[in-house]
Amino acid sequence: MSEQKEPAVVPLVDAGVPADQGLASLGMLMELAGSVFAAAAGIFVLASVFDNHGAQREVFWTMFLLAISVARSLFHRSAGTLLLYGVPGSPEGQKHRMRGVRRYVIAALVHTAIVGVVLLLRMHAPLRTVLAVSAGLAVWPVCLMTILALPRFRRFHDDLPLTEDKGFEGAAILMTVLGLCGVVATATVLVALVDESATMTRGPGVLIALALVMLVIRSVLHVQAGISGLRETSLDRSVELVNRYANFGVISSFCGGGALLLFFVTRSADVFGLAVICALCWMLMAWPLTVRHFFADRQFADLMAGDQAPVHRRAPDAGLTSLGWLLIAHAMFEATIILPQLLGGGWSTAALLTGMGIRSVWFSVGVTVLQTWAGYELVRMSPQSRGIATLFGIVGTAITLYVNWPALKMLQHASGIVSKTDAAMVGPIVFALILPIATIALVNRAIAPTARARFRAKPGA
Repeated sequence: MSEQKEPAVVPLVDAGVPADQGLASLGMLMELAGSVFAAAAGIFVLASVFDNHGAQREVFWTMFLLAISVARSLFHRSAGTLLLYGVPGSPEGQKHRMRGVRRYVIAALVHTAIVGVVLLLRMHAPLRTVLAVSAGLAVWPVCLMTILALPRFRRFHDDLPLTEDKGFEGAAILMTVLGLCGVVATATVLVALVDESATMTRGPGVLIALALVMLVIRSVLHVQAGISGLRETSLDRSVELVNRYANFGVISSFCGGGALLLFFVTRSADVFGLAVICALCWMLMAWPLTVRHFFADRQFADLMAGDQAPVHRRAPDAGLTSLGWLLIAHAMFEATIILPQLLGGGWSTAALLTGMGIRSVWFSVGVTVLQTWAGYELVRMSPQSRGIATLFGIVGTAITLYVNWPALKMLQHASGIVSKTDAAMVGPIVFALILPIATIALVNRAIAPTARARFRAKPGA
């Protein structure tokens, strides 16, 4: 009989952190963001192709910059995929999961340098604008390079260990927060379009309204699957709800694309409109496919392992390192918008896009810095991580309400709202409040123990 080797114990850097430091959730976020940004950049490439305005040389260089932006986004998506599943065909323990992230950092910095050179030498942009754009593009790769150079991450050169709960609780946190964002976004669009009764009550407009209703239901299923993963100590029910969401998410994506296709065909059928619809379908399917692949891969690995499969246990961080990566990623996205506006001399666009109203860009800067700090402490699961994350949630909620107070005051008076479209302005405000409020709830939630010992007295004692 051959001797079976016991799995090696994974050394932990700090108490309370998962074995993979939450990098599985970072991989899911990078795969999602890479898919969405690649589709968005592709739309802009086609828009520049059909643009008949401007000089031919300027249009060519615009297309070139957008094309290499698509390539950068594909590197981003590939980095997330490798972080999750490793190099295909490689033996266990040598999956080289970090290779994709290192490759993306190099590609992103090269892309940033090329964009700066083209803007300066070929498109004759002002030096201040070139520096502003380059700073915004370099934010995320520099952040990844800095954090992953820490000793706690350098040891993951060859492979990532499997976490105690296979990363499911961290994925549930991501699904809960992103699902709430989806509910608010789709409901806001639906409420805004209901006012267009002449368009949405006949013909293809009805199909678009039904497609939006399906997207709202999809987001509700998304939140339900995420909350189930946070509550359940058994994976069966959670995995079932995740698969239900993923299947419905793919179906609703095709239904929404079909409704948009019929809507545009009745008005103006062109190649650009068809490409936009395909890109939107790809964006809608990106997250359901990512989630389904993630859960199926880990379930299949347990199935193949049979009796040797590791026992599922609750992660020591309760998934909070995944929340930390989400806070860092979102903060770097905001910084990508804010930095060019600051260095370029403007701030109103940055304030609007980051949900900070139109008061001052420095509110956005302060919240972004605090959010980055909270995310970093959660990734380390430091003793003060929950306190700092709670502080971010309170400050972020208070500042968001303060800078949007004029709009909220207008909503208090019925006479100030003349249409349902005006009432839908509350949607972006609620959207900006989701992350700070969710952070407060997640870091302070009561964690259900996976097992509970009880003493039962003997009869007659």
